[in-house]
Amino acid sequence: MGEDLFFILSGILTSLVPLAILGGIIYLVAKLVSNRGDTTEESTGVAIRRFFQYAIMLVMLVLASIGVAGLIDAAASAGSRITSDTTGTALSIAFVFVGLPVFVGLAIYTARRLRVDPYEQRSIGWAVYLTLALFGSLVTVMSLTGAILATLLEDRIVDRTLVIYAVVWAIVWVAHWFAAERKGDPQRLQPHILLGSAAGLLTTFTGVATGTAAVLQQIYEGLFRASIVDSGVEPLAAPLIILVVGVPVWWWYWFRHGRHLEHGPLWLTYALLLGVLAGAITVISGAGVAIFGILEWLLGDPSTTSPASHFAFLPGAVGAMTAGAMSWWYHGSLVGGRAERERTEVDRVYDYLLSGAGLVVAASGIATLMTVAIRALAGLGLTSFQTGNASAAALTLLIVGAPVWWRYWSVIRTNRDAAPDAELRSASRRIYIFLLFGVAGIVAVVNLIIIVFMAFSDILEGQFGLITLDSTAVPFALLITAGMVAGYHFVIFREDRAATHEVEQPTLTEAVVVGSRSDPIVGAIRSSIGASVTFIDAMPDRVHAPNVEEALAVLRDGHQQRVVVIPDDDGGYDVLTTPE
Repeated sequence: MGEDLFFILSGILTSLVPLAILGGIIYLVAKLVSNRGDTTEESTGVAIRRFFQYAIMLVMLVLASIGVAGLIDAAASAGSRITSDTTGTALSIAFVFVGLPVFVGLAIYTARRLRVDPYEQRSIGWAVYLTLALFGSLVTVMSLTGAILATLLEDRIVDRTLVIYAVVWAIVWVAHWFAAERKGDPQRLQPHILLGSAAGLLTTFTGVATGTAAVLQQIYEGLFRASIVDSGVEPLAAPLIILVVGVPVWWWYWFRHGRHLEHGPLWLTYALLLGVLAGAITVISGAGVAIFGILEWLLGDPSTTSPASHFAFLPGAVGAMTAGAMSWWYHGSLVGGRAERERTEVDRVYDYLLSGAGLVVAASGIATLMTVAIRALAGLGLTSFQTGNASAAALTLLIVGAPVWWRYWSVIRTNRDAAPDAELRSASRRIYIFLLFGVAGIVAVVNLIIIVFMAFSDILEGQFGLITLDSTAVPFALLITAGMVAGYHFVIFREDRAATHEVEQPTLTEAVVVGSRSDPIVGAIRSSIGASVTFIDAMPDRVHAPNVEEALAVLRDGHQQRVVVIPDDDGGYDVLTTPE
């Protein structure tokens, strides 16, 4: 067991090294590009030094941790492990001999740099190292703890090897947590807090879903099954283990730290996309399974004849819906209603994802119904069993997908009408429109080629007729459905493009006023046009110029984005455009 675990951890390390190198290259490129205007030899050298310093430090940390845990496990075996598992022991010694001194040396050097250089503490390299070390050790401890509890419940033994590795990695997590508290930049360490919160959230609600399903399954078996199997608490063991692992992590990361962070883009990404969106998708998926099972029983020909056997899926579906609804409700209450906050790009991503998911599901239902209708028209190919089950699947997809699409597309349309400038410029909207239009167009073209190919094949073989209609039912249905989707979004695209040209007309954004802040033109520009006003403390020669109303007319009608407004002694103004 110890040797297997050793090589599993080594494999994880091997897979993480290329990812760390790639991340470092991206970091270096971003660093160099961001400083391209004033990059110096020193700043480039510092960026390269930090990348190699923290990358090597992270790799040595993993090697040293695996090696120390392996040696402790071998020593605890009273010598038998050392003689019987020479390969594993030798690798542990090599990891400790190489990894531990290098890590300690780099840790001492890093601590010195953090003391003397204030920029080191706020560097991306230090933040990335802490994030990876903390999150990696956290996931490792969670996995090992779950394995320890599972072994304890199933075999009634405590696996010493798992305990040793779990303790070593827990020490790594604790040490880096204190380092982050003392020498970490709170703003740059937000990803670590939210990643830990995500790990705790997913584990906790997985336990809630499986636990609810297990309890309901016991009740269902007792009420409807003819033969009752007394399984005791064993079905609840796995969900209980998951909850024991997940709840403390979620409490520590989210309730103690993450919930109180600033509600910026990262926080909203966690709350909206992981908490609300994932919960909504879980509820919708569970509801879809339940609806299909019911419709299959009513319209189709289920594979089982007993109602108790057929509806045995209900506890699992209800468990998923319960956990999803809890996550959806809780995180939705944290984020607040749409009317209570300004719409952000994360809100748009949320709306467009759910709208797109609902549209794809509903379109799949329409295509399935069309397939059934075309084959029924041909009078070939489908038995009553296939027709019933296909109809049940199609109705399920429509019942689940259409309301979701309509609900969130209506939200999008409402915001588009209320604030067209922000909505039309949104990257989320453009990606959504182009992706749906493009994918639907590709599907339509591919299926049109298939239809033409199959039709001419039947013509050349002398069997063109109802059999051709039957064999092309699926591509015909996909062609029609994809054409509808592509056509609708092409219309939306053209409307957006026309509206964007109107929105993107040049408007005045800044006016520079030479003179007093109390001049009447200042308040008039701010209230009537909405441009910002800055001042130049100078009094140039005055000339005759338009009055306030005429000056505002010039500012409105022109295509300039920055002007200098010079008031004269007679109440008039010179409006001079300036280069951008």
